[in-house]
Amino acid sequence: MKKRLVEKRNAADLACVLKLPQGRRLLWRILQAAQIEEHGFVPGDGLATAFHCGQKSIGLFLLQQIAQVSPHLLSQMHAEYLSEVTSGQNEINQESEEMHNV
Repeated sequence: MKKRLVEKRNAADLACVLKLPQGRRLLWRILQAAQIEEHGFVPGDGLATAFHCGQKSIGLFLLQQIAQVSPHLLSQMHAEYLSEVTSGQNEINQESEEMHNV
């Protein structure tokens, strides 16, 4: 298969995944696991540094692919994640208040 056709198919596949909230959540978790916002250096441990840099490399590749296919969805994915975190924190705060009021 020609390289251009493969690239088009890959972009279309990613666009389909990004259309689904579940797909965006999955990709966001992968980006978090890749620690793309952290440096990979581990003082005194070259193997751990190499491992972390490898993780980050995959994460940056995925980030680049998402940005090419649908750049606006990166901010949407982040907003959805923050909304989920806020919702979870609100539940924790509410449970804490209920425990103190008993």
